[in-house]
Amino acid sequence: MKPIERINLYLQFKSISPHSFEKRIGLSNGYFSKQLRNLGSVGSDILIKIDEYYAELNILWVLNGQGQMISPLDVYQTSGQTMQVDEYISKYEAENKKMKNLESDLEKLQVVIKDKDKIISLYEVITNNKTGIVQENFDHQQTSFGT
Repeated sequence: MKPIERINLYLQFKSISPHSFEKRIGLSNGYFSKQLRNLGSVGSDILIKIDEYYAELNILWVLNGQGQMISPLDVYQTSGQTMQVDEYISKYEAENKKMKNLESDLEKLQVVIKDKDKIISLYEVITNNKTGIVQENFDHQQTSFGT
């Protein structure tokens, strides 16, 4: 298998269109497809661009077919990214749980505040009624003494 065929395997594996590939590394439109059709060679300048833009692609695998298509370093980095994603997910879940607990506590506190407001309102009514009764008694006593 030639390097151009291995590049094509990589593009298929990653679901990258030849046109997108050509555009990204600066090849003319149709160049890759023509090279693939004719099983042409790939120049060093193109290999350098491929290595630059598709770092996960093992350039030694492209050249000689040995090793893995995806660089072992990138497999390690990918697993590291997976670990980071797992960390973020667990942090998100923990923070989400805290948020739900806080929302629940807030609802409970709002009920308590409403209850306290009702108690204060009742106290004010009772106080105003007592004041009104005392005032009536006072007024009544004033009129009784005045006559």
